[in-house]
Amino acid sequence: MPRTIERCIVWTLFLGAFMVAPLTSAAWQSRGIASEHVTLLMPMERDSLGREIIGNIERCYNFVNRATDKSLPRRIFVTVDWNQSRNHCDWQKATILVGMDRTVEDIKERLFYSTAKEIARMGLLGLSQGAQREDTEFLFEGMIEILVHEYSRTSRRLEAAWIHSKYLDEMEILRLHPLRAWSDFSGGKRNLRNASPGITFLTTFRVLQGRNQPMKLFKALRKKSLTDSLSEAFNAPIEELEALWLKQVREYPVVDEITPSADDIPQLVRTEITPEKSVPGSGLQLQFYIEDRARNLLSSGVFVRDVRTGRLFAVQAASEEGADYFGVTLPIEMDCPPGEYAYQVTAIDESGNLRQWTGNYTVASLQ
Repeated sequence: MPRTIERCIVWTLFLGAFMVAPLTSAAWQSRGIASEHVTLLMPMERDSLGREIIGNIERCYNFVNRATDKSLPRRIFVTVDWNQSRNHCDWQKATILVGMDRTVEDIKERLFYSTAKEIARMGLLGLSQGAQREDTEFLFEGMIEILVHEYSRTSRRLEAAWIHSKYLDEMEILRLHPLRAWSDFSGGKRNLRNASPGITFLTTFRVLQGRNQPMKLFKALRKKSLTDSLSEAFNAPIEELEALWLKQVREYPVVDEITPSADDIPQLVRTEITPEKSVPGSGLQLQFYIEDRARNLLSSGVFVRDVRTGRLFAVQAASEEGADYFGVTLPIEMDCPPGEYAYQVTAIDESGNLRQWTGNYTVASLQ
């Protein structure tokens, strides 16, 4: 009898733990969906989604493995968690965490691209023996975007990186030195816009010296500093490399529109100008309400050119709480004659869509 009671207690505790576990541990909710080299751990209710994309992820693994000189582990484990917001890659443990907590319209596309980028990161980390750090991050982010978009045949999305780099150069931000402080440059955000310097830098030397040349750079990063690695891989002093890169960026033609994802094109909802008519010696405040397909306000990547002066300004999100617009102040010099003048707005979103709009403002007479 005591033994029977003991068994009942054990089973009760086990069943209780089993019922509580789904609330506290992803292990009880997940099952492994495996291909030859990738094991995808998904919540059971997302099982069908995992099975839809595992073949594509396996093909991406093979592509990245070839591109990075077989630097990927023989098997990698990808955990997909809807309670996490960030992605993480541990190349030594061969594990990837993909956070999916945001609401998106195309979950399958987001899941694939997030996973593919971390697989590319793992390959580059293996090739460089873990050389991703603050001063090399821009190279990793650039090469990751190149590899993933080449695999998925969406390289046209990278065109916007050249326009973005061109604008950064015009504002004297596009230099190798500030890129070494990646956290300050990117604000900690990984997206195509922030990766644009790395994309254009590495593409420059792929074109000039061969498509496999950047991989020699990542190998060189194993034991050398950034400066020495660049000079060794591309056979020139860093100053010369920077000059070649900036030359390519400056010669890239500006286009009015890049729409690799036509449904995602940024939309200019409205523009407000304050005051309606400015006067010489004052400033003109422009406010732009720009949204993406999901009706989200674009968080960065908006520029305004004053056609009258040729000056370019990076538009800033409003500082007041709850504001939903971007703002920029155009200075009106004292010697500006009265009349109507044009400005041009360029928006570049995280998917590589670029769109431009033009508008007019009026300078009134002082009298």
